[in-house]
Amino acid sequence: MNAEIVMIGTELLLGQIVDTNAAYMGRVLAEHGIGLYHKTTVGDNRARIAKVLESALGRADAVLTSGGLGPTEDDLTREAVSDVFGRPLEFRQDAYNALAARFVRMRRPITENNRKQALAPAGATPIPNPNGTAPGLICGDERGEVICMPGVPRELYAMLEESVIPHLREKHGLKGGLYHRVLKVCGIGESWVDAQMGDLMARLENPTIGVLASPEWVRIRITARADTEEEARARISVVENQVRERMPGLIMGVDDETLEGAVDQLLRARGWTFATGETFTGGMIAQRMVANQAAAFAGGLTRTPGDPRWREARALAQQTQSLFASDCALGIATEPLERRLSAILLTPDGEVSWQTSYPAPDELGQLRAAVICMERVRRYLSGYSVE
Repeated sequence: MNAEIVMIGTELLLGQIVDTNAAYMGRVLAEHGIGLYHKTTVGDNRARIAKVLESALGRADAVLTSGGLGPTEDDLTREAVSDVFGRPLEFRQDAYNALAARFVRMRRPITENNRKQALAPAGATPIPNPNGTAPGLICGDERGEVICMPGVPRELYAMLEESVIPHLREKHGLKGGLYHRVLKVCGIGESWVDAQMGDLMARLENPTIGVLASPEWVRIRITARADTEEEARARISVVENQVRERMPGLIMGVDDETLEGAVDQLLRARGWTFATGETFTGGMIAQRMVANQAAAFAGGLTRTPGDPRWREARALAQQTQSLFASDCALGIATEPLERRLSAILLTPDGEVSWQTSYPAPDELGQLRAAVICMERVRRYLSGYSVE
């Protein structure tokens, strides 16, 4: 089967609220093997909502909506669904009683406009909402069905996973789903990664490969469709091995693994401690190591980039190593006039240094520089070239 999602709310169109619901819904649908090919955002206008739903029903077996189920005048999802299916809204006493009971438990008075939340198109199936006051609803005909959920994320997430997905799986006889593994590569551009795997991406159908770049890493997402997770994992492993063969030593981690965690693990395997001396990166590497609860991290020193005393990475690394009595020390310095960033890693087995172009002096530039340096540390500890 395939689904379509419709996000309802003028505040979404105006950018007053970031639409996290759509990303979540798409991810959950994919995990259950439900195809998703369109997403539409529409404002709080009854006629426009109805038009969007009509169009979506022409493409999808199920249309999932978020928002517009509240008690106010601009909550118009129920009315639009009523128009689409030609079914009048009817007041449901049982829904109102459940709503009133919830207000009693919250020790809040129920207001007249809350009666609106007990309305539903004739013949619609209600969806319970134990986390809020807006029940969902399912309404359909031979074209398909519209499934309406509230816009409050906590309420939508629970309703989607506990009620809507089980309903769709049972109705459409769905088995298995989509499973994926994400391989992470740092310090290399998306275009280079794509070039190593272009032929694989073009010919594979199940699993498939997707490449997505971010300031921290490039994610290589391998996705397989199968009836069981075991079958999907086996398919994914075959492709993962092919990817690793094409990029030896460059896969930093898998799924939720972090660069800091990888470095910490390599250091602990040697029994080494590690400290950082940073100028341009402003302590970002130290912060990330602390946030990762890295057991091998001894401490971090931050110096002002413009201070002439700290334009040599070696001097900064040596001071850092002495201050924290660490086995290893990373020094990062910049030469503003030459637009160059220099780094050196001192270890019990020797040292390694590198230079990169001077990134833009902003938070994104700091992040990229920090990731580049940490990735060089990981490669050195893994026995690979830092270049």
